[in-house]
Amino acid sequence: MPNAQGLAVITGASRGIGLALVNRYLEAGFPVLAIARDTTVLPARKNLTALDADLAGRAGITRVAEAVKRLGLPVAVLINNAGVQNAVDFTGPDSANPEWPDCIRDEIALNLTAPVLLALCLLPLMLRPGGTIVNVTSLVSRQPKPSAPVYSASKAGLASFTQSLRVQLRSEGIHLVEAVPPLVDTGMTAGRGSGKISPEAMADAIFSSVRDRKRLAAPGLSRRVLLLNRVWPELVGKILARS
Repeated sequence: MPNAQGLAVITGASRGIGLALVNRYLEAGFPVLAIARDTTVLPARKNLTALDADLAGRAGITRVAEAVKRLGLPVAVLINNAGVQNAVDFTGPDSANPEWPDCIRDEIALNLTAPVLLALCLLPLMLRPGGTIVNVTSLVSRQPKPSAPVYSASKAGLASFTQSLRVQLRSEGIHLVEAVPPLVDTGMTAGRGSGKISPEAMADAIFSSVRDRKRLAAPGLSRRVLLLNRVWPELVGKILARS
């Protein structure tokens, strides 16, 4: 586990899994840079620096890199948690909405482009050896969800990027973790499914995977679904299509 003198950089930090991660890393003694579009919900706490940044734009990425440099600490862990899921029906009336191309672009930018650019910008500032990059993907990165094709595609891209970057950075002593949550009790999953785990449980799974240098953080049902997908992908595809 990187020592607590290094910085934990967490995106999507104002709620859900991101907020739980902020609390988990602060409890462990890490200084934390918490990034969100709106950080007013984050209380002032020792070792916590909150940064408002829209990561769907290049300016937001630059703001993060500048903030890390100002803090003057190496990055122990970068957790790319921010994401958005839109229901997009390419055959329905929304397909003619003139705002949809921008929404689709921003969804890809936040879910895929931002983690790639943050890795690029922060790699020179990471602990070597010992730094870790965590990319939060989704079960739909393996079996796409028909009602969220753009989200599914962006998470599949992020999963592939994680695998590729893991190989590239092995000689640098920087570790890559893919976090694949099951249904977590957050605003994104409101009204969907049952048997959800808490954001705190998912944050603990990510924290443990970073500490133990594991490649995957997939607690509970998520791990079972990933195993089932290896032997019976058609069944998993049908299950996720109904989620």
